[in-house]
Amino acid sequence: MLKRQLPTPLKTLLFLSIVLSVSACGFHLRGNIPLPSGIQNMYVEAPAGTFKDQLEEVLTNGGAQLASAPAGADVILNVRKAATNRTVGTLDERAKASSYNLRFRVSYTLDTLDKKQLRKATLVETRRYNFDPELVIESEAEEAELQQDMEQAIALRMMRQLSTVTDLQ
Repeated sequence: MLKRQLPTPLKTLLFLSIVLSVSACGFHLRGNIPLPSGIQNMYVEAPAGTFKDQLEEVLTNGGAQLASAPAGADVILNVRKAATNRTVGTLDERAKASSYNLRFRVSYTLDTLDKKQLRKATLVETRRYNFDPELVIESEAEEAELQQDMEQAIALRMMRQLSTVTDLQ
């Protein structure tokens, strides 16, 4: 059976048209969402920890220049609350926890230097994992992995929300 291949110039043209159409539609790889130019120079005020690190990485990937002090920025991203809550999801026949629910909640505002609030939001991510008392170390590792996943998901959602800010003068 003979296979018919497209000529090389036609392949190149097809490839270029796909690349141009995908880039023209606003498609961006996950985590590479561009920020509006008016808020690219920002100061991040957040509790120290892995979430702040994750958020700063996502912002930098989106084109933000992170100022080292509020006075050197155009806007201030103020993460007022970033907290994880763990509750029992289900109980086994002996009334022992067999699963847990993790809930990561972040409240933030985006403010100008003159205290005008551009954005205020609260974001929540939840995950559930099974708990086996025979595998405590594995369960702790799974919980840490889920925590990291929730932090990344919230940071990306914040980035998407910030990319839509249009009310900056």
